Amino acid sequence: MPTTPPSLDATTYADLRQAVGDQALPVLLGRFQAQLRDWSVTGEPAVLGATAHGVIASSGLIGFTRLSHLCAALETACQAGDPEEVRRLAAEVAAEKAVAEAEVSRLIAAG
Repeated sequence: MPTTPPSLDATTYADLRQAVGDQALPVLLGRFQAQLRDWSVTGEPAVLGATAHGVIASSGLIGFTRLSHLCAALETACQAGDPEEVRRLAAEVAAEKAVAEAEVSRLIAAG
């Protein structure tokens, strides 16, 4: 069995798989993949924060805990109006988003 990257919490993912079943899991992963693909992690702070908010729950549900926490911090920074912190966190979120996108593609391909 391949090792799970640290960006994905294996226990949370296994719990989700058990809860929804092997037939529904690819659907959830596909929706999450589309959500990430359609998000450029740029824009006005209000829009960026709102989009980050939408990723918090979905990434946390699947097991991308780091991405979920970074999105929560980004949402908070956007609401606080701290442009430096928004830029810093947006860069971190973008990097973690890329990791999650690659991992979701791998999970979908693995079935």
